[in-house]
Amino acid sequence: MADKFKKNSNSDDINDFFAEFDKIDSTASSAPNSSRSSGSAPSRSSRSGQKTQSRGNGARPPVGTAQGKNAGKRGKKKRKKPVSKKKKVLKIIGFVILALILAVVVYVGVLILTADTHNIDADNIYTKLAQRSTIYDDRGKEVESIYSEGGNRSNVSYEDLPEDLINAIVSIEDRTFWDHHGFNFVRIMGAIKDSITGGGQISGTSTLTQQLARNVYLAEQKSTRSISRKVLEAYYAVLIEKNLTKEQILEAYLNTVYLGYNCYGVEAASQAYFNKSVKDLDLLECVALASLPQSPDAYALVKSYSAGTADVSKKDVLDSTDSMTYVYNGEASADRRELTLSNMVDQGYISQSEADKALDQNLKKKMDISVDSGNDFSSYFMDFAVDQIREDIMEEYGWSEEEADYMIYNGGLKIYTTMNRKAQRIVEKEYDESSNFPSVTGTRKDSDGNLLNRETGNILLYDYDNYFNGKNQFVLSKNEYKENSDGSVTLYEGKRLNFYDTTVNGKADVSVEFKGMYQEEDGRFYTIENGALSIPQGYKNKDAKGNCIISAKFFEDYPDFFTKKGGRLIVDEQNYSLKQRVVQPQSAMVITDYKTGGIKAMIGGREVTGRMLTNRATSPRQPGSSIKPLAVYSSALQSSYNAEASGESMNLSSSDGSSWGEYITAGSVINDAPMTVNGQTWPKNWYTGYRGRMTLRTAVQQSANTCAVKTYQQMGPEFPVSQLKKMGITTVVEDGNTNDLNPAALALGGMTHGISPLEMSAAYGIFPNEGTYTEPVAYTKITNSNDEVLFDKTPATEEVLNEGVAFIMTDILRSVVTNGLGSTASFSGQPVAGKTGTTTDNFDAWFVGFTPQYSAALWIGNDVNIELTEGSASAARLWRTIMSQVCEGMDYGEYPEQPDNVSRINGEYYTDGTYSGVSRPSSSDSSDSDEEATERETTREVERPSTRQQTERQTTERQTTERQTQPTTQQPTTQAPTTSPPPTDSGGDGED
Repeated sequence: MADKFKKNSNSDDINDFFAEFDKIDSTASSAPNSSRSSGSAPSRSSRSGQKTQSRGNGARPPVGTAQGKNAGKRGKKKRKKPVSKKKKVLKIIGFVILALILAVVVYVGVLILTADTHNIDADNIYTKLAQRSTIYDDRGKEVESIYSEGGNRSNVSYEDLPEDLINAIVSIEDRTFWDHHGFNFVRIMGAIKDSITGGGQISGTSTLTQQLARNVYLAEQKSTRSISRKVLEAYYAVLIEKNLTKEQILEAYLNTVYLGYNCYGVEAASQAYFNKSVKDLDLLECVALASLPQSPDAYALVKSYSAGTADVSKKDVLDSTDSMTYVYNGEASADRRELTLSNMVDQGYISQSEADKALDQNLKKKMDISVDSGNDFSSYFMDFAVDQIREDIMEEYGWSEEEADYMIYNGGLKIYTTMNRKAQRIVEKEYDESSNFPSVTGTRKDSDGNLLNRETGNILLYDYDNYFNGKNQFVLSKNEYKENSDGSVTLYEGKRLNFYDTTVNGKADVSVEFKGMYQEEDGRFYTIENGALSIPQGYKNKDAKGNCIISAKFFEDYPDFFTKKGGRLIVDEQNYSLKQRVVQPQSAMVITDYKTGGIKAMIGGREVTGRMLTNRATSPRQPGSSIKPLAVYSSALQSSYNAEASGESMNLSSSDGSSWGEYITAGSVINDAPMTVNGQTWPKNWYTGYRGRMTLRTAVQQSANTCAVKTYQQMGPEFPVSQLKKMGITTVVEDGNTNDLNPAALALGGMTHGISPLEMSAAYGIFPNEGTYTEPVAYTKITNSNDEVLFDKTPATEEVLNEGVAFIMTDILRSVVTNGLGSTASFSGQPVAGKTGTTTDNFDAWFVGFTPQYSAALWIGNDVNIELTEGSASAARLWRTIMSQVCEGMDYGEYPEQPDNVSRINGEYYTDGTYSGVSRPSSSDSSDSDEEATERETTREVERPSTRQQTERQTTERQTTERQTQPTTQQPTTQAPTTSPPPTDSGGDGED
């Protein structure tokens, strides 16, 4: 406390403040027309001299003084004259005035002493100001600015301020700026008098210095006009004038003043209105900005309206987007511009001819508004980048989330992201094309049109029309509520409303929410996640049965919220809210530079607008067969490499007709034959029946489920899980009755939660990156406004696979595209590798792959489990459409060369020492088809393939898929059995 008063009780500053009154008083006393200079009111010392002189000239001495012969005798006491009533009144008035003066002095002193004053100098004044942060792409080109309220500013130095702008703002806002000491005492006293006598708010009297004080140090009070604020303004103004030069004051003011159109400071306004730096403004443009501070929102040169809502002439429209219309509003400030020019002439800043020339110009034609370039992109990438930056700031400085956000949105940062503008724009364009996506199919409805879960029969989504009538009113039926005797109302649990315990401003509350619903319109399927009744906090609670009780007081305070009609309760549209309607199916994609970890493009949904959206690119979904190269096949090859390097054998079981050899290799033979688990045949393949003995390579190409499970069983869950973690997969569930430590999850992708496209893209990048995982990052560095580096982002890396294993997996995944189910993803110009993935009932469709430049993961599915008309082929096709454009113009890429520890034997690759005991399938095996023979012939060292036209392999067999049915308990492998996810949540392959 002592420190606080020491900080705030700067006697020099207070003396300086009151010295301003003395300066004003002395100025007034020396004025030629003042009464004091005329001699009509003599000073106290002159009157004292007159009294002395009169007594010397025989004036009667004071009472009680001896005179003449009566000296020494007691004089006769004279009777006092009574004080007149008028003098009493004047005396009282005098005391009142003195008391008021004393009260004002005390009031001002207390305000100053208790004010949270700060050290004021030219270097730290900007630390109190919010300044927008700018985001750049991977080539250093500005993408967009982010800021909170009051933060859309970019500071400039005094040297970059045009002389016309300086003169214009001084002439219209504060003509005595260069002469006063911070505030105009006479104007303040007049304003206070008017406020007292008028009984209203104090009127505007601020100098530029006071306005600066208000903008910087009194931001929380600047919307309130009061005597206390004016006094503090004046006090801060004195301090500012004491510590800053006039030029520094003017620079700071012009960098802080609000100029409408969400622009703070003249640089932001110049860019927004004229699309150029403030230093390049001409006279009329300078005057236009100087005319705005008096009423910036009303005078703003541009007004923006939601598309279709602006009732304006086309000639006034400056620009428009799909969502907004931007209208010229310069006429609103035309009179003030003329006044500004007139003042500049009167004060000698410009000539009359210069003013006339400026007035003759057309301001509208000079306008070149800057519509936020960020509108070209959805917010998914930028939101993710901000999230990553926030986490880094919190970790680096130990700050709270709120403190980190303030730095991001108000710190004037320069954020250099990894986003590739070309790639992001291509992704956005293709996601806007609805024909790139499959449709919803196989829906089952009840008699009311509600969508049902096909297995349980429970309502999955309500028909929108079963919630709202033709007037968009929500109608509660008789069986959904009960009126209680105390005037309260009970809303029943288990109907169309959900009740969730929550907190509002730290107090317990209950959120009353709609359940999910759907709409079908013009052949398209939409979902609405939920919505809520807008019942304020404090009026709701839950009973023991989970019902929601709305108190009687609510109906007293909000009598029009519910309307009762025919036994039903009706809620008007303004009394509830709904989440945004979302088209289905949805999709997400991430493109990553796997060498640097830089995310080049990200999209987390389609046909959804706004900020801070549900980002499906970072949300886990069941990966289906796309998990096989990660958890099964690369893990098996790495496990073999580790065993051989340690001089150990894997002791592989071949009792089912498989021929693994001593180690699991790309040439190991796996028998695609039925497996029996707890008396059931499981798993089933996407194709009808089984194909017998096939190599591991062919099993990957054809996505054989049985082969994946058998390979997994040779390892058990421990090593695959540890590998997934090294690959950056964070969503493996290892604990609980329902976990992922089973082949349904790790071999077929039926995970409890799944894997996000972001993590899938980074994980697949391990293969062409010679076995090294690189953490995906959205930015490379952050600097302050002075270009000083604050953060230099270096992604974490980890070696997951031996480079030989990575080389073999890369070659296998290339063959998936050249000879397997991934052929749809192939395009000319770059060698493509990857893997498809489809879950049970076509709920999720994937293609995850890579080129020599990028890895990319693409997911398609519904936000609720509803079947798609097409599986992984649709994902592979869209992946090809996007990646072929992203890679267009790039040189033909090469994957890493064959490492020294890899040998090619009989047309297949092996890490040294792992070939032992491998036997190829015989010609009599059912899997030794012409297709497999072709596969063996075309398997070769990584080199540029001959150019040929790829065809989409969509056979009738693949289109008539057999769904996987999973038993509830898996066969024991190397670990005690665990309960698997229920069949409806299990992974599998519909199409692949």
